[in-house]
Amino acid sequence: MELGDLLVILTAGFFATYVHLVLALWAGKVGLARLDFSKGMAHLCFGESYDGHPPVMLGFVVVHLNGMFFALLYAYLVGYHLPGPPLIRGLIWGGCLFAGSQLVFNPFVTGHGFFARRMHPRAWLTALLVHTTYGAVLGWLCPVL
Repeated sequence: MELGDLLVILTAGFFATYVHLVLALWAGKVGLARLDFSKGMAHLCFGESYDGHPPVMLGFVVVHLNGMFFALLYAYLVGYHLPGPPLIRGLIWGGCLFAGSQLVFNPFVTGHGFFARRMHPRAWLTALLVHTTYGAVLGWLCPVL
């Protein structure tokens, strides 16, 4: 593992996560469910530590750390085993992250149910859009080692 590769992977993960967050916030403008991952993660991770609402910036940081972790996982362990060119591999990775979020994270960690059924009827569609976009940006920018 070289420092240059690590910095490229972390930067790609940061940028892909930023695109992921922005699209989730803009989704309400095109008729999808607006998802605020930063706010949700701030409440999930730090909700009991603050009187009232925890700072959304803390959730923003946690979501980005999460995105950079999944970029490292993609670059060092998973990406090599996925078929196709980099963009397709990234889309597949984003689809895997979507499936994990909807089948494990939402029902068992946040309590929103499978495919976020307790949130909004189209929340799953927004989640699919933003996770595959995250994967596409990551596949485009991130080297697979």
